[in-house]
This record gives sequence, structure tokens and C-alpha cells, in this order.
Amino acid sequence: MNRGFPSNCGCGAGITTFTSGTQENSGRPFFRCETRGEPKVEVHETELGKVKSEIKELMEIALNNKIKIQKNKVVIKGLVVYACIVTVVFGAYVLF
Repeated sequence: MNRGFPSNCGCGAGITTFTSGTQENSGRPFFRCETRGEPKVEVHETELGKVKSEIKELMEIALNNKIKIQKNKVVIKGLVVYACIVTVVFGAYVLF
């Protein structure tokens, strides 16, 4: 079991040591990866743009699928009506 202060992050980069200022953990050290500490705004905005674009594409796909489902429901209802008519006509033909 490793004890003491870490010298490197799990990713291999260095770490920065901070001291807690909260009442619950006053003076307690904590560590943050130097490369993953605070995100860079431009990287964050780029990733956010990609996610927004992907969400927009997925929303369009969902809307198209919803339209297709509605069209298929109409077709199915028409086929059910057609099947009922054929059944009635065939039944009348057989009985008479």
C-alpha cells in the first residue's frame, strides 16, 4: 500500500498540492493533476460545440423516425380495414 503524498497523477503528469480551507477538512491536503486541473476554455467550447451538433443530429433523426412511425400507423390501419372488408366479402360469398 502506497502512503504519503503522490508525486505523479495516474496519467503520468505531475500533481499540484492544495490545502483545504473548509471547516470540515481544514488544513487537509488534496491533489490535482496539472494537465487536468482546470479545463481550457477553447477546448471546452470545442467539445461543447461537437456535443451540441451531435444532439441536433440525433433530434433530427428522432423527428424523422417519429414521422415514419405515424405514416406506418396510417398504413397499418388501412390494411386492417382492407382485411376486414375482404373477410366480410369472402364470408358473404361463402354463405350465399
